Amino acid sequence: MQSGGRLPKGTRASQEQINARVYSRGHYGSGWADDDGDCQNTRHEVLAERSTTPVRYKDESECIVVFGRWISPFTNEVIQDARQLDADHIVPLSWSWQRGADKWSDQKREKFANDPSNVLIVESSLNRNLTKGLTNGCRQRVGVAIRRDLRGSY
Repeated sequence: MQSGGRLPKGTRASQEQINARVYSRGHYGSGWADDDGDCQNTRHEVLAERSTTPVRYKDESECIVVFGRWISPFTNEVIQDARQLDADHIVPLSWSWQRGADKWSDQKREKFANDPSNVLIVESSLNRNLTKGLTNGCRQRVGVAIRRDLRGSY
């Protein structure tokens, strides 16, 4: 695609090849994984790990975290209801795709997407409205520091 977004004359790409080059969350697995098979996916493991008090689960299976105590890295607000939180990638998956993850194996991309060191627990309301300057500014500063730490891992 070095010819201004066009394939060289006489070359054709299948729709499958074109789709493989376009970012999709699906290239990183089917969502939060349960790598250790304990019924908690990455999101719930990170919620449990980062709560400043013991967490409460939806039921005795202890798969789904529903309450705990988390402090927002953006606003310093205390959140106790896990439904008000997102597990967000500090280094966005789309950013990694544009910078070489498209060449990684499926397994390596899924590992990256589920790496707890690249996950930040943040209020859903802020995460879903990244146009707010506070969120973007904080996220960029945190992201730069984490990218430095992750650089040798991927």
